[in-house]
Amino acid sequence: MNPVPKPTPQIKEILQIIHDIMVDKKCEDISILNLETVNSYLSYFVICTVNSAVQANAVAREVRKTLKEFKLAHKEADKTGTSTTSGWTLLDFGEIIIHIMTPEKREYYNLDRLWRDAKRMEL
Repeated sequence: MNPVPKPTPQIKEILQIIHDIMVDKKCEDISILNLETVNSYLSYFVICTVNSAVQANAVAREVRKTLKEFKLAHKEADKTGTSTTSGWTLLDFGEIIIHIMTPEKREYYNLDRLWRDAKRMEL
């Protein structure tokens, strides 16, 4: 079995920042998955649970604002778009993809189980 690649210092710092924002915004069940050994084109998923569209928007806004200084490739790929009812906001920062989900969407799509072969990261 291949060893799990360690994140670069900058990626680890960015993951820590994202995690801290999610904690500060009262997100629940935060998971960071290292997908490098199970997928050739994905690196990291950060998944969290929020209790409302307002909370999801606040988290997404803060993440976007804070990560601007890192000049990451950012694609506008919000699953919510302009709708606040989808229950799933996806932010694509290239190596890091962030999933902000309501409990219902998190349970339904169960990304943690889908990517269960990925290494869970602790920060």
